[in-house]
Parts: sequence; structure tokens; C-alpha cells
Amino acid sequence: MQIAVALDTTAIVTKLAGVKEAKALRSGSIVGDVHGGLTFTDAVAAELETRSTGGWQEIQSSCGQVWTIIVINR
Repeated sequence: MQIAVALDTTAIVTKLAGVKEAKALRSGSIVGDVHGGLTFTDAVAAELETRSTGGWQEIQSSCGQVWTIIVINR
């Protein structure tokens, strides 16, 4: 079974200046990019991973872009 989910890519947080900003994100925030997550420093990525139960995931937007996202839920 496939499930299609519409995702508003304009709501994805694509820039974080540092770990402090990553810690300040509200639960439910979605962070990501179209570069495999490589626009985030290792320290920021590690902080995001501690705040997510699902980790990094790849999704395809309706316009065909592949996003690497992480959902903040902790």
C-alpha cells in the first residue's frame, strides 16, 4: 500500500545558524533541504536527530524535487 502525503515545502525550515536555533525549534517543525541534508553542519544535524523519532527521510514533492527532511517531535 502506498500513501501519498502533500507537503507544503514553503513551510520547511531550510536554514539554521547553529545548535541554539535547532534546540529552539517547536515540536512539529520540519527541517530539510534538497541537497541530502548537507546544508546543515554536523552539530546541527546531530541536534535535530536527538529531537526526532523518525530521523532523516527522503520525500518527493509534487514538482518532482527530492527533499531530505527531519520532523521535530521531541
